[in-house]
Amino acid sequence: MDSIVWAFKHTMRNVADTGLTTVLTMLQNLDGKDVAQSFYQTYFLNILQHIFSVVTDSTNAAQLSNQSKVLAYMFSLVEQKKVSAPLYNQAEYPDVSDNVAFVKKYTQDLLKKAFPNLQEMQVSVFVEGLYALNQDTAAFREHLRDFIVQIKECAGEDLTDLYLQEKKEQLLQAAAAKLKYQMMVPGILNPHEVTEEMND
Repeated sequence: MDSIVWAFKHTMRNVADTGLTTVLTMLQNLDGKDVAQSFYQTYFLNILQHIFSVVTDSTNAAQLSNQSKVLAYMFSLVEQKKVSAPLYNQAEYPDVSDNVAFVKKYTQDLLKKAFPNLQEMQVSVFVEGLYALNQDTAAFREHLRDFIVQIKECAGEDLTDLYLQEKKEQLLQAAAAKLKYQMMVPGILNPHEVTEEMND
């Protein structure tokens, strides 16, 4: 598990993406297995804490899409009661009734401790959104991005990296559309620019 955490915390994008893909695949493969509850009790909160540390770290902003997929899946596991073994010591948290309430409290406490400059309402609304939006990947990612913007605005940090992935995807789509258009009109492309795949 330590090597997976090391990977998704790595600053090299391909290593971080591999780590995030690995942890997501592992969680998906554990769903419904006999060992899942024991795994969740041992590692769930640890993974959650490390994912949040990466999400809120400005050096890893480009992996927001994969980070949001992992977080959305983790919160959906809790919300759907697939994490049924208690993640908390019931003696320490007598007022907590289930994992949904505990993970909500744990996440709020984690974020309030890490970002004391945020208001309690900001953190509370953010955590509520993690549960409400975990089935809609795009909305979840936007919700996560909005929270990161709030954090960075309070800290006075640069926000440009947060939209880098979407900008890159838009540019690739635009280039593909332009090439498709150019292929439809004879004579626009130089015959040497046309590959065999384009001729098919």
